[in-house]
Amino acid sequence: MRAAIFVFLSLLCFPISAHAEKRIGLVIGNDLYSDVPRLNKAAADATAISETLNGQGFDIVTVLNANRREMNRKISTFTEQLEPGDTAFVFFAGHGVEIDGENYLLPTDILAPASGERDFIKAESIALSGLLDRVRATGARMTIAIVDACRNNPFQTTTGRSIGGTRGLGRITAPQGTFVIFSAGAGQLALDELDQDDPAENSVFTRTLVPRLSQPGLELRSMVADLRVEVRNLARTVNHNQFPAYYDELLGDFYFADPQAAKTETLALATIPTETDAPTRTMTDDPMRADFELARSIGTTDALQTFVNRYTSRSDEFSYRMALQLLDQKRRAPAPGEPAATSGAKETPDRTAAHTERRAIIRDTQAALNAAGCSAGAADGVAGPRTRRALQRFITDTGASVSLSDLGTRRALNAVLQRGSETCTKTVAAPAPATGKPAGLKLTGTWRYTATCALLIKVTGTTRFRKTGANAYQGNLSDSLGQKAHSEVYLNDRELTGTDYYPGITVKWRGRMAADGNSFTASGSTGCSVYASRAG
Repeated sequence: MRAAIFVFLSLLCFPISAHAEKRIGLVIGNDLYSDVPRLNKAAADATAISETLNGQGFDIVTVLNANRREMNRKISTFTEQLEPGDTAFVFFAGHGVEIDGENYLLPTDILAPASGERDFIKAESIALSGLLDRVRATGARMTIAIVDACRNNPFQTTTGRSIGGTRGLGRITAPQGTFVIFSAGAGQLALDELDQDDPAENSVFTRTLVPRLSQPGLELRSMVADLRVEVRNLARTVNHNQFPAYYDELLGDFYFADPQAAKTETLALATIPTETDAPTRTMTDDPMRADFELARSIGTTDALQTFVNRYTSRSDEFSYRMALQLLDQKRRAPAPGEPAATSGAKETPDRTAAHTERRAIIRDTQAALNAAGCSAGAADGVAGPRTRRALQRFITDTGASVSLSDLGTRRALNAVLQRGSETCTKTVAAPAPATGKPAGLKLTGTWRYTATCALLIKVTGTTRFRKTGANAYQGNLSDSLGQKAHSEVYLNDRELTGTDYYPGITVKWRGRMAADGNSFTASGSTGCSVYASRAG
């Protein structure tokens, strides 16, 4: 029975693998600028990325030291190769500048303008949002964009009016299906080198990124989390602050290396009863890594414990040690409303004090966000999805120089306290569309649903929604497998857009309500189809 449940969880909760029909990439590196300061490592960065991804099955369009016409020509070549369902990758290294909230990638023939000629620069550069929109228009299933252009503003002047920010790029709103990584946070400078004696051929960011692109079984978000820390630590060795930023609107997981591993080995953990059966396995000579990725993606204590129990004889390997750490973190940080579990290990007084202080800071931050109208929920000291969304709304609304990774620090708390005078009021409860919903059409109440997933497995459950805004609803759902989730849904006319927050996984879905308001159908990022009917 336990194995059967685990099979189902792997199918229901494990996001769809990021393998598409084709994986097409555009890689640009610009060093040799004619009228603004030259760079030293952008072309080498682009070359390193191209060589690495060619070995991972990408078809790469590469251009080095390109003027505006050449950049546009290569972008067209790239987008013409993309078809619906493909995976698109974009990498740019070179000069970039933020103007009026938009980020622009600079070709090598960009001219140094007269003071304040902002429109000239916009017309002569490539807008990042425009590039991403061109990719999205091809129907590409997902887009991964990496921009190592957060260097000093080449248009900064000592006299007159400068164009763009002093350094770096600004925050963006990524289109759905897109994951964007910047080599530094908003307004930060990305280092080309640590010092004059630095022998590395690539920038601080790219030299850290390249080896991770070919690491088997490394999911994108895990890669970025580790990458950011390493870049920050390298920059700190020269007393510099550089912490890469990312913007995640991707549905499902993504792997640069071995993109089919998660898909082809999904059943390995459930169908192989013990490690001693290894000689009979046919999907892979060593499924341990795939089993670890599966257990980590499901994210429950039971899944991680099953992995640990299965591979006790290989406790000295990296995946096993990582699973133990994740299991320990899961037990130390229970979900809201769940009793805390103990791992058996005793915390040191310093660690206990630090944990207590962090929870106190999060509670104060939640209270401050609520006072600002950002709707962080109960001030319980738990950095859950609602609290993170509230902080992100605050950052977007105010432009404060903090990020989600600062949650739990006094830096984030002070930012909210300083700027938190009803800053989020206008973004929390958006008015309903002008067309409105048909009279009486609402989501409030109890619903019964049936989800049909992979292998025609069906799960039933119930959920109860309450209205929280003009067209916003929240609720809690439970299903026949004992899984529970918190749901947030928006109803526009008859169209539904929802997010379900399970422990360890987030599922996004879209649906449509029947004209009578008593049923709806939906499909989500896990590939399940749902039919729901009103129960009360």
